[in-house]
Amino acid sequence: IQHFVTTGWTLSPVITLQSGQPFTVYTSASFPSGDFNGDGYNFDVPNVPSFGSTKSTSRSDFLKGVFAASDFPLPVSGVEGNLGRNTYNGPGLANVNLAAERVFRLPFLGEQGGFEVRGEILNLFNRVNLTTPVGDLSNGEFGRSTDQNLPRNIQVLGKIRF
Repeated sequence: IQHFVTTGWTLSPVITLQSGQPFTVYTSASFPSGDFNGDGYNFDVPNVPSFGSTKSTSRSDFLKGVFAASDFPLPVSGVEGNLGRNTYNGPGLANVNLAAERVFRLPFLGEQGGFEVRGEILNLFNRVNLTTPVGDLSNGEFGRSTDQNLPRNIQVLGKIRF
């Protein structure tokens, strides 16, 4: 009976590895603490910080806060800052999904009779995949990832064919 239960399975892994999504540091505050150029649109960028337009980070940095608002110098009043759009990258994503299925033949249901079992585990290793950090300088959570993507999910399916 062990041979009947343990053989004939099909495994289907899906592995996803991605670098982090780009994001923009900006402010949604109104003039004078934001809207640096005074045009009435509160989506202005600050100046490039002293560490430049790249920064080495670890996953824990995204939880603690990659940046502080004070890292970004404000431009002079009436001028837009010189920091570019989508300058920094958020945390990467690593995910492994695994599906296993097997058809057990059941001849008493006819020539094509069988019982199909399929199980899927999404995010097999239960890795916390952080979201892009908050890019708004005026937000108290600035520089921190405040959520996660792809929690573990397990589902099992059974189907009788006849």
